Amino acid sequence: MAPRRARSSAQQARLQKTIDKGIAAEIEKIARRKLARGIQEFAVRSMNSLAQQGPAWTGEFSASWGFAPQGQIPNTPGTAGRIYSYTKNDVTIYEVERYLKAGYEKFSISNTSEHAAIAIDEEEAKFAPPSYQPYPIGDVVKFGSSRPSTEHLRWQIRDDNMEENVTSQITAEPYWYQNYLRGGGLQKDLSAGFSFGFEAV
Repeated sequence: MAPRRARSSAQQARLQKTIDKGIAAEIEKIARRKLARGIQEFAVRSMNSLAQQGPAWTGEFSASWGFAPQGQIPNTPGTAGRIYSYTKNDVTIYEVERYLKAGYEKFSISNTSEHAAIAIDEEEAKFAPPSYQPYPIGDVVKFGSSRPSTEHLRWQIRDDNMEENVTSQITAEPYWYQNYLRGGGLQKDLSAGFSFGFEAV
């Protein structure tokens, strides 16, 4: 039986290069999955924090948070009637991995509702709650001789300016959004999200 011929140095180099490429591709796949899990977990946690802490009269604002590459408009649930609870169906792992594979490096969580600037206190505006119905002319006002003004700054709207049968509305404290960004809430969600993501893979 003829002895096996030794591989040439060129063959060995090609083989090693193939092995290195396979290992590098597998490492990249694992790293991308870990990063995607961390981003997904953070996004879901953060959007739920924003929905819970922000104003939620009809539920539309709380359901208008979305995750997308920076500069793109996200898809949002946009449902009304309650404070929306985000799940991983709203930010799928496959979606995040697709963004990473496409080379996106910056992402944003943004709100697509028309009154978002008012709700996060970037703009000041006075308005009545969506459910407010004015008294017909000639009606007697229950508390006092004249109905108090219904137009208030967003955080000044309280149930005592509504009729008794109106469903209670939820409004956040002033500058709740800025406090979330700078008061530790954002960092807490970020740390928890990436801790979960890297432990899960």
